[in-house]
Amino acid sequence: MSINISELTYKEFSELVPSKVDTAILPIGTIEAHGCTNLGTDITIPEFIAREIAGKINALIAPTINYGITRSLLPYPGSMTVSQDSFIRYVGDVMESLFRAGFKKLVIINGHGGHIDELKKLAIEVWRKTGGKTVIIHWWELVEPMTREFFGEAGGHAGLDETAMVLAANPELVKPELCKDVIPYQFRAGTYVYPAAGPIILYKPGEGMPMFDLEKAKEYARKVVDFIADFIVVVFKGWEKNLAEKS
Repeated sequence: MSINISELTYKEFSELVPSKVDTAILPIGTIEAHGCTNLGTDITIPEFIAREIAGKINALIAPTINYGITRSLLPYPGSMTVSQDSFIRYVGDVMESLFRAGFKKLVIINGHGGHIDELKKLAIEVWRKTGGKTVIIHWWELVEPMTREFFGEAGGHAGLDETAMVLAANPELVKPELCKDVIPYQFRAGTYVYPAAGPIILYKPGEGMPMFDLEKAKEYARKVVDFIADFIVVVFKGWEKNLAEKS
């Protein structure tokens, strides 16, 4: 039986939720420029992580929300966005629907930094309406210490970490030959630049440039998946022990 909600019949769904599966995973991303990788990098990575962790946390995968709030990279070719109000209303409705369908827990795998505040607000608001518990994973932030340990340096937008994850998910989506002339933009605290001065954004001087070693990327991706799954299990155990049926 499929782990994708969209591929189940309504009878198959009713047999699983919530008696056998009470957790849904919702990948969320956006469409924006990403250096050597696809415009949908922020979608490709959450979907890959969702597939890899579903069995580890006994969850079904909800259809992806593909359009998010794109900000500094919106002027680049192919980048797209929705308004803040549209995003909040739509994602909120999807979250409420998942809880009302019978799920008790929701794992949002977020691939994009442009709507972090909005997701935090939604987790609280939806809990007030439904009692459903949500854990939001901004994957690149959560695994940052592991990324630095593994590679010996930090990642960046369209940098080391994101490129490795796309490479592991689908090598055909990584095209280093098309970004040889791209000048990376070094972010500086205390500044605001619009549009961003490059589709590859580095946050630590001299660190985070993309790499294209497939085997190393696969090893990194395995560690990312395990790191995230382990964290979610800790959260679930905390809910079970400390909240029980109170919420």
